[in-house]
Amino acid sequence: MNLDSTIDDFSKGVLELDFPCVEIRQSVSQDADFVGPGSLSMSAEGELNLKVHVAFDEPQTMMDLLNGSMSSEAGALVPEDDYLEVVAKDAVASVWECPRVLFSHSVSFPTSSGVFNARPKVIRRTEQTRTATHRLRLYFFGQEMRDWKGLLGGPYTVATTDWRVQLSIAEVSQGKIMVEATSTADFPEAFERRLIEGLQFVVGQHLHTAIVDEVVSSTRTLSLFNHARDVRRVPAFPPLAINTSEHTAEHLKMLSCFLAYLSDQPDEGIWSRPSSFLSMLRRASESSIDGWLIGICVAVEGLAGLIELAPSTLSSELIKFQSHVADWVKEEKISEDNRKRIEGLIGQLGAIRAQDRMISLVATGHLIQDDLAVWKKVRNSAVHTRKSGADDLKAEKLQVRIDHLHDVYRLLYSIIFHVIGYAGKFTDYAQHHFPVRAYPYSTPSAPTPA
Repeated sequence: MNLDSTIDDFSKGVLELDFPCVEIRQSVSQDADFVGPGSLSMSAEGELNLKVHVAFDEPQTMMDLLNGSMSSEAGALVPEDDYLEVVAKDAVASVWECPRVLFSHSVSFPTSSGVFNARPKVIRRTEQTRTATHRLRLYFFGQEMRDWKGLLGGPYTVATTDWRVQLSIAEVSQGKIMVEATSTADFPEAFERRLIEGLQFVVGQHLHTAIVDEVVSSTRTLSLFNHARDVRRVPAFPPLAINTSEHTAEHLKMLSCFLAYLSDQPDEGIWSRPSSFLSMLRRASESSIDGWLIGICVAVEGLAGLIELAPSTLSSELIKFQSHVADWVKEEKISEDNRKRIEGLIGQLGAIRAQDRMISLVATGHLIQDDLAVWKKVRNSAVHTRKSGADDLKAEKLQVRIDHLHDVYRLLYSIIFHVIGYAGKFTDYAQHHFPVRAYPYSTPSAPTPA
């Protein structure tokens, strides 16, 4: 089966692969620990299932497997030695690999045999091809209830000062989105992950890749990912309305700014801080209005840490106050615990608070001060004193809290736009009917119509 046919079967949920030989080992460089025939199938929910039949030469090996399966500790991380590597050959000797697989197994002592079962996160195959163009295709399934209209089409040019790619986005079948990036030069470091982060930001949703099809240096690598078809549709608050093609140019500009920001950051092999906080917010949006408000307030506080602000020097009176308190603590012979507490409180006088960072953007029109005031009120109430009751379900009170939520969304995006260096259109969720406005704001007090 060629790779294109494999993609087609996988997309339809009918992929089945028979492997005359499957090798299971601790690492790719080591000899196989177990060898036998196997198969890969898909469940109705789109999950990959790998089954391998093995024969044992020594009864002790079966005993070791059983003892190992009973030695797991509740609440503990899975030991690294429990993760195994799989190398399988199909009927035409094409090689498939599954990294870091956790197996369950059943053994039969009378027949000295066993069955290994796993749900691999990914199964991957590589083959040689002839092309001078680098190409990356990302497939996202379960997008039926999600808006992509603003990005559909192409090829578009997405570029930073260091690289340039052509991007095309299409709905290849109902609910299945394919994003294709091509370039005549090598893709930048960690481009796949960063492109997904950028798309998540623009679309306003968490995206889980079902298929990654990449061609680099005449080598084509196909990766099929375990996925669930019941993709949740959390309330989407994209930075700019994505349900229309009216703002496609601005969407691409926003995507380019986000990718340029990520390219300037050191790659740690994980999601960036903006993506991490936005992911947390999307999870919180599935909760109650209280949980949602807490989630967005925490996200804003975390994102505020990305606003660059030089530490301010303490005024002479505060320096004098610190000195007097330090002398008083010594004279009064304060207990060790209380001394540390007092020193901690005094030391915070020189710390840069989240609100200090945010308010520094007001004068330049990058943030609205009223939004900061709402954030402080909502955060302090939700985290410290908030107690919900039946009275909160009355329409007028519920509307106030929803309005506060929308105010904080505008604050959140104001911070991100500043951090990534974006200037252009955005959806103002703090205004009635969610109009499209221009960022940065022309004055510190009000946004400007686009």
